[in-house]
Amino acid sequence: MTEHKRRGQGAVPRKPSKPPRNWRRALRLSAQALAGGLAVAVLVVGGRWVAEQDVSLDWRPMAVTTWEVDELLVYEDRTRLDAAMEAFRGRSLLTIAPGEVQQRLEQLPWIAEVSVTKAWPDRLQLAVTEHEPVARWNGDQVLNSDGEPLSRPVAELVLAELSGPDAQAKRVMEQYLQFSRVFSGAGQRLNGVQMHRRGAWTLTLDSGIEVALGSKDMLARTRRVVVLLNAEGVAPGTIEYIDARYPNGLAVGHRASSEPSV
Repeated sequence: MTEHKRRGQGAVPRKPSKPPRNWRRALRLSAQALAGGLAVAVLVVGGRWVAEQDVSLDWRPMAVTTWEVDELLVYEDRTRLDAAMEAFRGRSLLTIAPGEVQQRLEQLPWIAEVSVTKAWPDRLQLAVTEHEPVARWNGDQVLNSDGEPLSRPVAELVLAELSGPDAQAKRVMEQYLQFSRVFSGAGQRLNGVQMHRRGAWTLTLDSGIEVALGSKDMLARTRRVVVLLNAEGVAPGTIEYIDARYPNGLAVGHRASSEPSV
C-alpha cells in the first residue's frame, strides 16, 4: 500500500541548479564603472577649476607664421595685402578655410582673384590675379578692364584721361576702346575722351588735336576725321581742333603760326 502510493505520487522533480557565478567578469565590469565615474569626476572638477581660475586653453597646431605671393604685385600695394593677411597669423592651418582668405584679399582694390594653398606645416601660398588698368577716370580714379572705377594703383602708369558722369564709367571706357581702334589706323593715339552731361563727346589726340564729335553718329564722324588726317598734304601738327559735328563735313582750326626765333 505504502509502495503503491509512492508510485502514484511519482518522484519529486529537482530544482535546476544555478550556474556558477562568473566572479571575474563581474569584477571587470565593476572596475570599468569605477574608472568611468572617476573620469567624469575629474572632468567636472577640472572644468570647475579652469572656470574659477579664468584659464583659457589655446591649442593651435600648425599655426600660420608666414605667407608667400607667387608673383610680384604690380598694381596692388604689397604692404596693404600683408596687413590684411595678419588676421591669419597664428591661426591653425587646420581651421583656416581658403575661401575666408580669398574673401578678405579680394576686397583689396586691385586684387581680382586669389587662389589659396596650404603649405604644411605653417605657410599659406597665394596665387594672385590683379585687375588690368585701362584709363584714368575723372582725375583721381582708374578704370579696370570691366569699366569699374578703382583707386589709383601703386604703379605709375601712362594712361588716357577719361571723364564723364559717374554712372557712365563703363560706357565711356567702351567708347574709348572703340575710338582707339579707329584712330590707330591713322597712327594717332587717344590721350583723352570726355562725355558731356548732355551726351556729346570730345576727344583729345596725342598730337594735341581736339575733336568735337557731338552726340550721334560718332563712329562715322571719327572715320571722317581719320580720312582727313591721312589725306595727302595734311600736317596734323598744324591742326588745333577738328569739329566733326556737321552732317557731311568737317571744320578745321589751325594753330597760330609761331614767330621765328631771332
